[in-house]
Amino acid sequence: MGAKHDYLVAKLAAMPPVNFDGTAPPPTQWANEAREAPADPEQDAERSRAGHEWRVRDEMDRERARRDARTRLAVEARGTCAVPEILTLRDRLARPQTAAQWRIEGYQPADTRVLTAAQFKAGKTTLTGNVIRSLVDGAPFLGRAAVTPVNGSVILIDFEMSERLVDSWLRDQAIVRDDHVVVIPLRGRVASFDIRQPDVRAEWVARFRARAGAYLILDCVRPLLDALGLDEHRDAGQVLTALDALMAEAGITEALVVHHMGHTGERSRGDSRLRDWPDVEWRLMRQDDNPASTRFLTAYGRDVDMSEARLEFDPVTRHLTVAGGSRRDAASETALDAIRDVLLTTSAPKSGRAVKAALSDSEIPKRTIDEALRYGVRMGALSVTDGPRGAKLYRVFQCSGVFHECSGTVPCECSRAYIARNTETLEKLSESKNDDGTLDANEEVDDARRTY
Repeated sequence: MGAKHDYLVAKLAAMPPVNFDGTAPPPTQWANEAREAPADPEQDAERSRAGHEWRVRDEMDRERARRDARTRLAVEARGTCAVPEILTLRDRLARPQTAAQWRIEGYQPADTRVLTAAQFKAGKTTLTGNVIRSLVDGAPFLGRAAVTPVNGSVILIDFEMSERLVDSWLRDQAIVRDDHVVVIPLRGRVASFDIRQPDVRAEWVARFRARAGAYLILDCVRPLLDALGLDEHRDAGQVLTALDALMAEAGITEALVVHHMGHTGERSRGDSRLRDWPDVEWRLMRQDDNPASTRFLTAYGRDVDMSEARLEFDPVTRHLTVAGGSRRDAASETALDAIRDVLLTTSAPKSGRAVKAALSDSEIPKRTIDEALRYGVRMGALSVTDGPRGAKLYRVFQCSGVFHECSGTVPCECSRAYIARNTETLEKLSESKNDDGTLDANEEVDDARRTY
C-alpha cells in the first residue's frame, strides 16, 4: 500500500496546480513555476522507485491470475480420476497371480495398447480389417497367431475413408460376428472427436458403454491432430493423454492406434510421445518405393519381439497371411530362384564362384547371391558339401539321390522341399473373366479391392 501511495502522490505532484476558487492558473504560469521550483533529486528517485515497485506488484498479480486460470482449466479438463489402491510390493506379489495372457499371441498381450506405424499406402486399413476379423471371430491373425476374441465390441473410428469404402472393405473380410463391430466413419467430422474437452469425452464414453466397447481402434491419428489445430511434432501427447482418460472412463483396456511413418526412415512420424505411449509398436512396410511391392510386418514392445515377416495379400477376401521372412529373405528368395535355375542345368555341383560367374549378366549383386546361397541351405532348398581348397559346392537338395522340383499338383514327400510362392488365387481371378475382359456380376472386384 505504501508503494502505491507514494506512486500516486508522485503523479499528483506532477499535475498542474488548482486555485482555491477551482480555477487553474494559466498553463504558462504553472509551467514557469514548475521550472523555477528547486529540483530534489533524492525525492524524484524515491518517487520513481515507488512507482516501479507498484507496477511490478501489479504485473505479478496479473501473472498469478493467469497461472491460477491455467491450473483450474487443466483440472477441469482432466476431470475426476479414481486413485488406484496403493500397496507395497510384498502385498502386490501376495495377491493371486494369473498367467500371462495374449489378445493376439506374439503380437499384443492382453490389456495393452498398440501403435501401428505404416508407410503411405502400405495397407494399414487392410491390416486393421484383418485385426478386427480376428478379434471378433477368433480367426488366427495373419493365418498364424492365436487370438482370444474380445468380450464385447470392437469400435473402429475411421478418420480418413468414406463410409462407402469402409463398408466395402470390411464386407470383403466376411466377418461372421459383424454385430460385434461398431464402425464410426468421421471423415469431414473429425473435430467432433475432441476428447480433450470433458463434456465431449463424456458423450463418447456414454456411446462406447452403450455399445459394450471392449477394444478401440483409431485409423488414423494425423487427421485428428489437424482438425484440432495441434502440431504433429509437439502436441500429439495431448490427444494420447485424453485417449487414456477416455479408455479408463469407458472401461476399455485395449486399443490400436494407426499412424503414418515419415517419408524417410521407418519410424512413427512426429512427436516422440507417439513412440513412448504404446506398449507395443507394429511397423508395416513395403519392400521398396513401388506401391505394389510386397508388404512386411514386424512387432516389438513389452513382452513382444516378432521379427519381420512377409505378408501375402488375397485381393478377393482382403485377408493377409504370413508367407515368408524379412525383406532380406525376400531378396534372397528372388536370387535363389535364379541360383536353382543355374544349378539345374547340370547334375554336377557348382561352387559359389561358379554360380556368380553364371549370373554375371544378371542384376543380382554378388553379396545377394552369397546371402541367397546361405538362405537356400538354411531353408532346405540347397545342399552344400566341402570341395577342394576349402570351396563350398552347392546343388539343388537331393531326395533319395534324385534331383527334382516339387510338382505344383502332386504333394511332395520331401520334408525339406522348397515351397514356391503361390499365385493360384490371382490366376483363378484372371480365368474368371468373360470374353470381353469383364467379371461376372457375382465376382466383380473394383480397383480398391486389388490394392492393400
